[in-house]
Amino acid sequence: PSAGDPVAAIAGPNGLAPGGVDVVLECAGVRDTVEQSMRIAKAGGTVVIVGVVPQGMKVEIEPFDLLFRELKVLGSFLNPFTHGRAAQLIASGAIEIDRLISRQVSLEDAPDVIANPPAPGEVKVLVVPGRG
Repeated sequence: PSAGDPVAAIAGPNGLAPGGVDVVLECAGVRDTVEQSMRIAKAGGTVVIVGVVPQGMKVEIEPFDLLFRELKVLGSFLNPFTHGRAAQLIASGAIEIDRLISRQVSLEDAPDVIANPPAPGEVKVLVVPGRG
């Protein structure tokens, strides 16, 4: 959820999964969602950071919390088996990627996009080299 407290909505006493979930896939690559992922995972759970985070981004975690709750935190960058299938789905029209692209920017503007949080409602920004 983009409004309210996502941790409470998912892992809170009245949430979708009181006490947390076994596995959290963090796909946004945003400081807030990385930190929230740690709180959404239940004791003994796993947090997988999939979203591409800006280089140098720091997040707040409590090592005691990782130790006491026995959380596992993993990074996942590439699955070589999905790219070919994804390309086929896009080429066939089964996936409408235009709906996923909020805006396009030049390569020169990419560092600014990476350094700043996305605008409300923004899904993905497409970097187009040579675009001026």
